[in-house]
Amino acid sequence: MSEKEQNEFSPILGQIIRIESENHILPLFGRLISVSDQFLTIERVDGRITLIRRRAVLAAEPVKNQLNDCKDGLNV
Repeated sequence: MSEKEQNEFSPILGQIIRIESENHILPLFGRLISVSDQFLTIERVDGRITLIRRRAVLAAEPVKNQLNDCKDGLNV
């Protein structure tokens, strides 16, 4: 992975984010848990893991209300 790609998502790694993708009408919300060369991995509020192709991401930004982890999941 190039340094630019690492730096692009490293500030929001581990945060709850909103992702707009060219493959989805509505934005996706979840905690960004991993970044690779081709995919972003987010954990949804119900515990599901979702992979999103990096090239399909139109926008990714942290949400205003960053809640702490709790035993029930993300609690968004």
